[in-house]
Amino acid sequence: MNDKFNDVFGQFSSGNSQQQQQNVNPEERRRKNKKMIRNIGIYLIVFAVLMSIGNFFYIVREDEVAVVRVLGSVKKIIVDRDDMLAVEQTSLDENFKNIQIVKDKGIFFKIPFITQVDKDTSKLITYISNTAEINTKDKIKYDVAMYAQWEISHPALFRSSYGTILQANRKLDEIAYARVIEKINTMMSRDFLTNKDALRQKLEEARAELNEALAKRGIVVRDIDVYRTILPDANIQSTYNKMIAERAAIAQQNRSEGKELYQNTVADTDREVAQIIAESIEKSEKIIGEADAKALEIYANGFTADPEFYKFWRTLKAYGNVFDKDTMLYLNSDNDFLKYFSNGK
Repeated sequence: MNDKFNDVFGQFSSGNSQQQQQNVNPEERRRKNKKMIRNIGIYLIVFAVLMSIGNFFYIVREDEVAVVRVLGSVKKIIVDRDDMLAVEQTSLDENFKNIQIVKDKGIFFKIPFITQVDKDTSKLITYISNTAEINTKDKIKYDVAMYAQWEISHPALFRSSYGTILQANRKLDEIAYARVIEKINTMMSRDFLTNKDALRQKLEEARAELNEALAKRGIVVRDIDVYRTILPDANIQSTYNKMIAERAAIAQQNRSEGKELYQNTVADTDREVAQIIAESIEKSEKIIGEADAKALEIYANGFTADPEFYKFWRTLKAYGNVFDKDTMLYLNSDNDFLKYFSNGK
């Protein structure tokens, strides 16, 4: 029933629409068509203007650098505010001595189809080498991979030398790795593995030489280091034996130094003890001598004052040294030794 109603309503509406179109004035229909065409034209013009505005301006973000060319000739480069190498590197190429160096980024004006802008990243770019074999000064082989972090310091020189980051990494693989290996070849294997300061010094020397060689290419290497070190299977046992021998030598040296220190300490201690004892004996003998002298002086003074008493005291002392309960002494009664015993009787 609904389907029939819709069919009837559709026929009715279609009939009314055709009747209204027949009643519209042809002049009015032409006027509406012109108005519609004019509005469409205005919309198209506005759209074209909006689209063309982008051709008159360009934006350089904070993480970008740019080269500006006019009719194919480089007129300006836009770099970071702290980029001090751009001015130095510009003087290295006669073609770029007169270009303008801009260190402010943002929105810039350009002439469409005449001005061309090429932009690259100003971030650090990481290069990782393939693993290759090196020989240290003592003929030990290692499989080494390295990495470097570099950035574009002069976009015009970079574009004219390499063009792309991929091509620049390929060039670094040729020259950077060779310079690092050249420096490692002058190191002993022990220093290469354990002496980080010595290795860092060699790598810094390689980086300085590398930047000097890359100055005309518009890039600068900020960091370089050994990424991975692997000992080949053929050298594992010999290196292990060498490490054992080195540790044994260090242990023996420590033992020798400890024994020497012990002997020196014992000798110093014995010498100090002997010196202390000698000084003590000397001091004690001096005190005893002074005491004996003082006692003799006291005795002399006392005995000089009463010689008879002194003689009596000496006799009593002799009695004490001679007589005990088991002593039997045969003397004449008139012996002077017995004069203090009952008048010699």
